[in-house]
Amino acid sequence: MNKFTAPKGSTKIILTGAIGASLLLSGCASSGDAKAEAAGGKDLCSEGAITIGSAKALSGAFSFYDAAGNNAEQMAVEQINAKGGINGCQVKLVTKDTKSDPAVGSQVARELIREGAQVLLPPADSGLGTPAAMAAQSQGIFSMAGASGDDYAPGVGKLFATGGSMAGQNGKTAAAFAKEQGYDSVYFATLDAFQYFTVNEDAFKKDAGLKELGRSVLKPGQTDFAAVVSDIKRSISAGSKPLVFLATMYPDAPTLITQLRKAGVDTPVIGNATWSTRNMLKALDGNTQNVFYSGGAYTEGDDASPAALEFVKNYKDKTGAYPENHQAQETYWSVWALLDAIKTANSVDGAAIEKALFAQKDLELPMRTIKKWENGQSLGSTVIVGFTPAGQFQQVKTYNLTGE
Repeated sequence: MNKFTAPKGSTKIILTGAIGASLLLSGCASSGDAKAEAAGGKDLCSEGAITIGSAKALSGAFSFYDAAGNNAEQMAVEQINAKGGINGCQVKLVTKDTKSDPAVGSQVARELIREGAQVLLPPADSGLGTPAAMAAQSQGIFSMAGASGDDYAPGVGKLFATGGSMAGQNGKTAAAFAKEQGYDSVYFATLDAFQYFTVNEDAFKKDAGLKELGRSVLKPGQTDFAAVVSDIKRSISAGSKPLVFLATMYPDAPTLITQLRKAGVDTPVIGNATWSTRNMLKALDGNTQNVFYSGGAYTEGDDASPAALEFVKNYKDKTGAYPENHQAQETYWSVWALLDAIKTANSVDGAAIEKALFAQKDLELPMRTIKKWENGQSLGSTVIVGFTPAGQFQQVKTYNLTGE
């Protein structure tokens, strides 16, 4: 098993990204034998530093997610540099705004590469990020994104990976939970303008195998769900133990849930990692019971793991706010996986990084264990988050759905 070694006396595998840096410095927990085979690749510190370019949507419609991811990237880089860098080489992070525009993303990626970026971190959304990742690929440069839809890595192909919990994994986790709870039927409400949510729905549908009671198509930014609520209220009577699968994002999700509860519908609702924000408590306005969602890690509550609490503290110290959404924590551990691969490869050559990354198995990262890589995506632990009777966050269960 490969892991970031915790300090003596710790009861958890890792407490901070800085502790994660001890792996990268010690050479004791490399993920494979790519280092020896990378000797013919690009020298790790030939330019005086490892330059990582970040093409992120810091403005525009997707900035709520990418800005959080960029904050996490900065944290990881600061922490590794504070511990001496990777194999003695400092890491330089250069960020430019893609303005939530895929064409601008491609342009920004090329600018970053011309200015010396040796690795690229494109936008987390596949629709926005694929052109940037393809620009890196054309130059033999490895790129990596956080959580996104399952189409991202296969769509880009070589020299690319997604390190967060995927939409399909979220759906499979929700399905496993639904079956364990004995739900017999489901009503789908889906924001199908974004592929992330249709993939999320399809994965749940395939694995859960529940009787379908109906489906509503949601609109981005929708605030009036009267028609949807009426349809759900009418349809769920056909199920003995029904569930509402709500494949949409924050803040739309808590708005719909609140309107459901005001209409007297107390049917359990389950969602996905895009709900992972402490703002859910306020947005639900006390309507927390029978609300669940899947994700890659649990960071929202005060009862989270020491690693998660340390991450939240460091993030808050850096930004003045709690992690805004799941892109913060998922991008954070993705960057640590990438840094481990660079260390193992001892090179910034794209093919060498790719080989080292995909050789990782049972890699214990801040807040998540990557069991393996498949089709350019990390497979690992996932969680179901819910709420206590008092209305506080709680982790309900952890899953490993990699088939091992």
